[in-house]
Amino acid sequence: MTDDARLAAAADRAEILQVAMTSLCCRDTGDWDGLKECFHPDARIVTSWFSGNAHEFIESSRNMMGGHHPDDSQKHMAGNPRVALNGDRAVCEYYLILHQRRTMDGYEFDFQTWSSVVDLFERRGGAWRSLGRTMIYEKDRMDPHRPGEVPESYFAAMDLSGFPKALRYHCYRNAKSSGSPPSKDIAIEGTPEARATRDAARRFLAGE
Repeated sequence: MTDDARLAAAADRAEILQVAMTSLCCRDTGDWDGLKECFHPDARIVTSWFSGNAHEFIESSRNMMGGHHPDDSQKHMAGNPRVALNGDRAVCEYYLILHQRRTMDGYEFDFQTWSSVVDLFERRGGAWRSLGRTMIYEKDRMDPHRPGEVPESYFAAMDLSGFPKALRYHCYRNAKSSGSPPSKDIAIEGTPEARATRDAARRFLAGE
């Protein structure tokens, strides 16, 4: 690879990572117009509670966050990104930890969700934007914000039977606070859905 080619590839990777990280910040801060700029109009997204057009996901997220408790908060923290390039296509995968504070039934809870993000990128008109994003979930946890405040009976009464074991508290929170059931396309690490997601990403990158 020539020096010019290396510089061009480095610039492409930097732009792709900037778009990916900006999308997370926009999601956390409620910058919905900025978030739309990170996705092509025909982009698709699969999360724990949504599967479909990315711009429709953004509008649904706007409505969801509008119903949160004023003291609720969230931060998506990303790391270890890997970008593979092939012409005007790219795949960016990175680790993600979601930290959330949620108020439910008068109690404050802290949630953490660990996942990997598989982003499919395409350059159109000279600009890189995401054409597809699939979350591959690994594990989660739920803790009272104030230790000892929440009675054991609260946890004993939680019905987690309808949720994936690896993501039961995350899905319970979604169902409890916004009425959102798990997506039918939800991908959990180590499952056929997760393998299919990465296989599809490899085919996309190869232009198949």
